[in-house]
This record gives sequence, structure tokens and C-alpha cells, in this order.
Amino acid sequence: MTMIIRMAQAGKSLVLGGLLAAFTLGATPLLHAEQAFKIYGKAYTVEELSKENQGQFFDVESKKFELISNLARDRYLEAFFAKLAEKDKVSVEKAKTDYLDAKTKVSDSDVKENLEKFKDYPQLKDRSDVDKKKLILDYLQKTKAQEVFEGIIAEGIAKKNLEIQYPEPKEPVYKVSVVDSDPVKYGPNAKDTKPTGCNANACPITIVEYSEFQCPFCERVQPASKRILKEYQGKIRWIVRDFPLGFHNRARPAAIAARCAKDQGKYWEMYEEMFKNQKGLSDADFKKYASNIKLDGKKFDDCVAKPNKIVEVIDTNMKSGEKLGVTGTPAFFINGRRLSGALPYEEFKKVIDSELAGK
Repeated sequence: MTMIIRMAQAGKSLVLGGLLAAFTLGATPLLHAEQAFKIYGKAYTVEELSKENQGQFFDVESKKFELISNLARDRYLEAFFAKLAEKDKVSVEKAKTDYLDAKTKVSDSDVKENLEKFKDYPQLKDRSDVDKKKLILDYLQKTKAQEVFEGIIAEGIAKKNLEIQYPEPKEPVYKVSVVDSDPVKYGPNAKDTKPTGCNANACPITIVEYSEFQCPFCERVQPASKRILKEYQGKIRWIVRDFPLGFHNRARPAAIAARCAKDQGKYWEMYEEMFKNQKGLSDADFKKYASNIKLDGKKFDDCVAKPNKIVEVIDTNMKSGEKLGVTGTPAFFINGRRLSGALPYEEFKKVIDSELAGK
């Protein structure tokens, strides 16, 4: 699933790198009772920090597990071919080459079929027929070799010749508290801002979305979100939090304009205007949308000109998202369960139904 990834700041990369380096590479997870650091004599434990920064700690621990798993797979393949070489009394390189040659044969019909399949690819367009055939043959052989490696590893795991003992981390259910500054909607329409069927503080399903107006993937998820809000109306509330990505120059101004509309009770109307016209996010466009939804023009202009309090809210939203491990948009927390990307309706439904069944 594709999504826009936020460019990490150098300082944050150093912090995460330092955390990763600090974790032991033993067979057990890090000890949460360990002291992390002291500031003016006050000690902070890893447990405290992980509670406050759940997403970041989970992502680092996941990367650690992935690293260990990849190292295990690579070393198992080395051991497999070393044993094969010993058995056949040849070098490891020859044992590997002979094994792959026998398992990765590519027929002329395979090459012909893939030449037709990839004929319009830019990498092949201006190549000679000989070069095209060579590139396709190389691609097919590498693909088959990868399948062979995966098969060796799968068999090794099945026979318990390869056992990854380091525990895979389980993603937590995140603590995502709703705050007064959050725009909330209880149904598919912009005017569905009053609780229906559930108390404003106790809906069975709460979805918190970290989003921004210039993100194309955020726009793509709009039909799914409206369908969910319609189908589960009376059981759900949907909250949006600003997460303007640094490489989208109009994302932050758009977030400000939307919150200025919120000050006049029309956040969701402005929200819909912006996503309907995502390529029009200039200051002049914001004025036009404000007029379309019948905002007080002077109040709106004054708010956009002096958005100090709004900027504080946006920055707070950004920080809260970062602590939860949000690195790109859109990111969703369904009763604290994290989902990322421009997800189809079915992915939301699966988690929502699971949550409702649990209640």
C-alpha cells in the first residue's frame, strides 16, 4: 500500500538511531524497567518513555525484529548451501550455482510471453531485440531464484532447521484521547456534528484520522470514510487531526483555513470544499470557499491573518501524531488500533466489526 512518507528531520533520526543502538540484540525484548536517562537528577525509565511514545517505540522494535529475521534468513541460506557443498564435495559457490541453474530454467515461451507483457515499459522501449530478450531473461531468472530461496527458507522453518526465537512485537492499542479542539463528525454529511445514537463521550467506535488537505491519498479515502459514517451512523464518531507534511507547501495554510472555518462552526463544510478542489489551495481559493459556505468574510480573513492559536493546535496535533508513530498521511486509529494509507472500505469495516463484536 502506497502512502506519502514524511521526510524525517535530522534530529529525530538521530534520536531514533540512538534508541535502536541502545537496544540489546539478545533473544528477549528490552527491559522496560531500565533507566533511560536523567535530567537535573530526575530519572526517566524506558517504560515511561514507551508509554508516552507508543508508536515510535513499536516501530523501532519492529525494525529490530525485521533486522534479526533477515539476518536469520541470510545465515540459514549460507548454512544450507555450505551443507550442500560439503555433501557434493564442491565449493559453496558451485553448489549454489548448480542448484539455482537446475531450479531456475526459463523457457523460450516464458521469455516471449513476458516480452509481450512488458513491451511498453520505458526500460525496454528503445532497446534492441537482443537486449530486450536479455533483460527479460535476467528478470525471470532473478525472480525464480528469489522463489527458490523463499522455498528453502519455508522448508527450513517447517523442519525446525530455522527457528527465529526473538519475539515478534505486537502492535499496541494506542491511547488516543479526544480533546476539545478536535473537529468531530457523527455521520456522512458536513452537518452531522451532533451525536446521534451514542453519547459524545462514549461512542462504540471512535476513529481519529491524521490527515492533510494536499495529500492525494487523503482525498482517495473520502468515499470509504463517508460510506463507513453512513453505515455505522449512531455507533461512530470521526475525528480529523492536522498533520501537514513538510513537502506540501499548501498543507499548513489549508489546515489554518479549515480551522478558521471551524471557529464559525463550519469546519466540515470547508473540509469538503478543499477535498473537492484539492488542486485549488491558494489564499484566493480559501476566500472563495469561505464565501461558498457562507462564512463571515471579515472574521475569516482576520483569523487567517493572525492564526497564532490555531498554529499551536496544529503543532500539538503534529506532536501527538509523531508520538503515535505517524510518519505519513492518512493514518487512522480505530479505537486506538492503527491503520495507515488510503485504505478501502473493507479494511475499515473489518476492524470496526471486530471492535463492535468485542463490545
